[in-house]
Amino acid sequence: MKDTIRKLVREAVETAMRKGALPPEAVDSFAVEVTRAKEPRFGDYATNAALVLAARAGMNPREVAGILTDNLSRGDVIEKAEVAGPGFINFFLTSKVWRDVLYSIHHARERYGHADPMNGPKVLLEFVSANPTGPLHVGHGRGAAVGDTLARLLKARGYRVETEYYVNDAGNQMRILGRSVLFRFRELRGETISFPDDHYRGSYIADLASEIMGTQLAEDLLSMTEEQAVDAVGRFACRRILDGIQNDLDFFGVSYDSYFSERTLYEHDKVAQTVEELRRRGRAEEKDGAIWFSMDSAEDDKDRVLVRATGEPTYFAADAAYHLDKLGRGYDLLIDIWGSDHHGYVPRVRAAIEALGYSPNALKVILVQFVTLVREGKKLSMSTRSGEFITLRDVLDEVGPDAARFFFLTKRADSHLDFDMDLAKKQSRDNPVYYVQYAHARVSSIFRIAAERGIDADLTDPDITALTLPEEQRLIKHLADYPDVLAEAAESVEPHRITFYLMDLAELFHAYYHDNRVLLEDPVVKKARLYLVEAVRLVVANGLRILGVAAPERM
Repeated sequence: MKDTIRKLVREAVETAMRKGALPPEAVDSFAVEVTRAKEPRFGDYATNAALVLAARAGMNPREVAGILTDNLSRGDVIEKAEVAGPGFINFFLTSKVWRDVLYSIHHARERYGHADPMNGPKVLLEFVSANPTGPLHVGHGRGAAVGDTLARLLKARGYRVETEYYVNDAGNQMRILGRSVLFRFRELRGETISFPDDHYRGSYIADLASEIMGTQLAEDLLSMTEEQAVDAVGRFACRRILDGIQNDLDFFGVSYDSYFSERTLYEHDKVAQTVEELRRRGRAEEKDGAIWFSMDSAEDDKDRVLVRATGEPTYFAADAAYHLDKLGRGYDLLIDIWGSDHHGYVPRVRAAIEALGYSPNALKVILVQFVTLVREGKKLSMSTRSGEFITLRDVLDEVGPDAARFFFLTKRADSHLDFDMDLAKKQSRDNPVYYVQYAHARVSSIFRIAAERGIDADLTDPDITALTLPEEQRLIKHLADYPDVLAEAAESVEPHRITFYLMDLAELFHAYYHDNRVLLEDPVVKKARLYLVEAVRLVVANGLRILGVAAPERM
């Protein structure tokens, strides 16, 4: 709908320019901004185009607004256009536009708001990528919900997108994992071990050690050096933990096109090659026995170590190699979803990408803020290395994948989230996911009741002019917003906008249903209302599908 208004405004601008009413320099590279009116008395949509053009042309904004309205092609879209305030233009759309919205929904059904595949940039979306050193926690769950929903959203809007999980199976954290499990294994064999404070202490470590007992690996460890044993146990633990991570993600409705092993970067010498390429380009040099990356960024001007004096590459070197590998595979845009604690890491990775010959804009990073679990009004503490550990699976088993996914998306990704476990399980309007799902189930029940009572619920050729109530018009106009919501959510990579939209739609629908009967005696009004509520059901199902949340027919 907004695109339609933008097109009409652009045409009005071009017509006015051809007539000499607006100077050519004022409309050069001019972008039209269209917003939804907050109150019906201000129309349906508004634009600030006249204010922008007036500033460029040195004219009075209200005069420019008048010029645009005079040259506006109304057709069967715009009923009237009014100049308001300092120079805004408010648009009132025709009743035909709103009737066509319902027809469009019923015609497109599950593809309403979707776009045809675009020949745009090839996108690689990487998310979660948790170190395989322990089970996923709720922070990973939020990243998974954001990433998987964003992938579904981008695909719905026609983007060429693939998803990937980066497996951090190399480096110091894997040595610590291997040592942690090895020490527990030796304890099981009767040895007295002084367990280091910085090692992993969760019960899953002891479980992994128990798995080794009685296997060939247990026998092989007896003849290995300490270093060999740590490596072997670390590989075993990594595989088992990654299996658990994949099972949890599958239960959460999250899947990937590919998994990429950090270890392969070293096996194929890509880290060393990347460091050498940075040296060749004059962006890395040796100082005090180490190799440093020369930062040149307004956000961060501190040089960073690529290779330590010991000869061991840093995580930064591996990340530079990984992003170079991704771009080398033909992806035009890399979207990474990281925890908020990686905020300072963003400029250095962008700087490395630029130093390697690519645009820093080839990388977009979404930072996901922390999640706090709340039960009975009290915050629950979590730690990845202590014995106290609340996993993502614990949360999913308690509240279910649907509630978890929806709750993770009830705020912007970069805002802190308090996850109320008790609320997520409530069957009331206070629980947003229940309230949205109930809208879908409620419409399904209307048609089920009609069938049980032998009431004709045929939706062929409805007379939509029978939908005259203000609340019916509000519902239709909100349904009309859905394609714009999807388009803007995809462009801004903010999937939480769909959650907000569905909550508003559910609120409008439930209020309408509470005050108005659908299965009336009047066949014309009944058919029109059935057509309307079925459109609501289709859009709710569509939005929930993108969120990865079920749309139940009974609750």
